[in-house]
Amino acid sequence: WGYDPGAMPFTAVLALTGWAFLTRLNPTWATAQFWGVLAGSAAYLVGIWVGSRKLSYPLLWASAALGLVFVTALVGESAGGARAWLRVGGLRFQPVELARIALVIYLAQALSQGRSKYELYAILTVFFSVLAWQRDLGPALLVFFVFAWMSLAWKFTWPKFLLYLAATAGGFAAAFYFFPHLRTRAIAWLRPWDYLDSKGYQILQGLFALRSGGLVGQGLGEGMDYVIPQVHTDYLFAVIGEEFGLLGTLALLVAYLSLAFWAMQLLQDVPDQTLRLTGLGLSLLLHIQVFMVVGGILRIVPFSGMTLPLVSYGSTSLVAQLALLGLVTGLGQKRSVE
Repeated sequence: WGYDPGAMPFTAVLALTGWAFLTRLNPTWATAQFWGVLAGSAAYLVGIWVGSRKLSYPLLWASAALGLVFVTALVGESAGGARAWLRVGGLRFQPVELARIALVIYLAQALSQGRSKYELYAILTVFFSVLAWQRDLGPALLVFFVFAWMSLAWKFTWPKFLLYLAATAGGFAAAFYFFPHLRTRAIAWLRPWDYLDSKGYQILQGLFALRSGGLVGQGLGEGMDYVIPQVHTDYLFAVIGEEFGLLGTLALLVAYLSLAFWAMQLLQDVPDQTLRLTGLGLSLLLHIQVFMVVGGILRIVPFSGMTLPLVSYGSTSLVAQLALLGLVTGLGQKRSVE
C-alpha cells in the first residue's frame, strides 16, 4: 500500500519482550497484554489512516485533548495517588494517553502555522492545570518537554531556551511545594539509602536487581521480582536487567533508538513542515518517556511513575503507542504526495 513497515520489527521485539516477562511474572497480566496488542494493532491501522489524511482543524485536536482530561478529572477513578482512570461500561482506561497525542498534533499546527501565542499558552496552561488537579504530573512533564523540544526545533532562540529552563525549574519547585507525594519521591531519589525500609525501598531494589544481573543476567525466571513494588508497570526494566543483564537492557534500548532513527529517516523527505513537526513531536512523545522511565530507575532523573513504552503492563498505553506509530507511518507516506 505504499506505507513503510520499518517500525514493525522493532515494535514486535519490544512488545514480545514485555509479553514474555509478564507471562513469567503473572499469566493473567500476559493475557491482558495480549488483548492489548490485538487492540493496538487495530489502533495502528487507524493511525495510518488518520496520518495519511490532512491533519487540519487544530482547535478540534486541542478540544479533544482538553475534553479527555477534563472528563477524567471530573468523573475518573483514582489509582496510585492520581485520578487518571476512566471507566466506560466494563472498559477501564487512561484517557491522557490519547489526549497527549491529540495535543501534540495541535502543537505542531499551532507552531508551524503561526497561531496566536496567547491561544497556545492558554491551551497548555489549562492542560497542565487539569493534570495537576488530577495529581497526574508525569504526563504533564512529558508533554512540556515535548513542547519545548518542538518549539526549539521550529525556531531556536537563546531567550526561548532559557525561558524553558526557567519554567522547568519553576515547575519542579512548585510541584515539590504543593504535592507531598512528589516531595516524598524527590527525597527518595536524592537519599534512598536514608529510607531503605520506606520511600527509598523501590528505588534501591531496582538498583540491586540491575547490579545482580551483571553482563548476561541471571536467566529468565531467576530474578527476585517479588521484592520490587509495581514491578509489572513501573519497574519492569529492572527485572529485564536482572534476568537478561546489561546486554539485554542495551538490546532493548537499541530497539528504541532504531525506532527513533526509522521515524527521522521516514519524515525527513516529507516536504510539508507541519507534518514533519507533527512526526517529530509524536516520536519525542514515545522516546522522551523511555528516557524518563529508564533514567528514573537508574537515578539519573527523578522517577516519574510512567510505564516503559510497548513493554510494561498496560493496555491503554500499548494501544496509544501503537496508534502513535501508525500516525508516524501514515505521515511518512506523504513523502511524494505533498
